[in-house]
Formats: sequence, C-alpha cells, structure tokens
Amino acid sequence: MAQPSVGTFLGGIGALLGKASTYIPGKVEKLKNERESLLIERGNLERLNMDINNPDHRKKATRLSVVIDRLSVIDGLLRAKATD
Repeated sequence: MAQPSVGTFLGGIGALLGKASTYIPGKVEKLKNERESLLIERGNLERLNMDINNPDHRKKATRLSVVIDRLSVIDGLLRAKATD
C-alpha cells in the first residue's frame, strides 16, 4: 500500500485550516470594515479635480488606483465567501 507523502498531508491540513479560517466571523467583518473605509476614501479622491502635472495629484491618483485594486480583491473574497 502506498504511503501518502508528507507534502500531500500538510497540503491537506493547510487547505482544511484555510477553509476553517473563513468561518471565523472577525475575518469577514474586518474585510467589510476595510471595504467601507476604502469606499469612503475612493469617493473623496474621485471628487478631486486632479491635474497630472501636479506631483501631489499624481500621488493621489496612484493612491486611488491602489484603493480600486484593493476593493476589487475584497469584493472577490466576499463574493467567494458568500458562495461557500
């Protein structure tokens, strides 16, 4: 009889722990809170009339891009959690 490898065993344990951690209510709540604060920040940044030649506005435009990317990641995680 073939023995399972240690990597397969540990991979299975990791998958089980990863799945179990999504059932901890604090993690989902933390993502929802982060999403809310990022939505507010995105709204504030989008209201600005940015000029790309202004260095301060370039920093804000970069931050807006980071905020939008993070929101997309959080939305995907919450969507995946809703389908579990």
